[in-house]
Amino acid sequence: MVNKQVFLNGHLLNEPYVVHKDGGNNSYRDNFPTQPVDLLVPPALDMLSRDVKKGELIVPPGSYFAMGDNRDDSSDSRYWGFVPRENIIGKPLIIYWSYDAGTEDLEEGVPTMSYLFDMATHFFTKTRWNRELRLVRAYPVS
Repeated sequence: MVNKQVFLNGHLLNEPYVVHKDGGNNSYRDNFPTQPVDLLVPPALDMLSRDVKKGELIVPPGSYFAMGDNRDDSSDSRYWGFVPRENIIGKPLIIYWSYDAGTEDLEEGVPTMSYLFDMATHFFTKTRWNRELRLVRAYPVS
């Protein structure tokens, strides 16, 4: 990644789905792989020490590097390392519910009381109705 843009095998990816909500710059997050400024879990540290060659991350066979479309606020492979192939058990098919709330109210994937209160009071206004029951689209990577 260079200035929040992803390069794959030396080519800039066209990613019309990416959302950038943070106008700031985080040297590790936005120019990956670089020296981490955040605390990382051991698999991510191993990935950085073992799989970065000449400033580029080389994804080993049988592994995946996972990134989301909300990259400025995403705990992804930059922070926890590769996803082993055996951990992938299916393909996403449909978006059954999409809610406009930040992940800051989720503690390790568990909703806090403020998150639950927000859902109870804003369910109809924060549900992204235009995404309900839509098929998950794949974008070609070239």
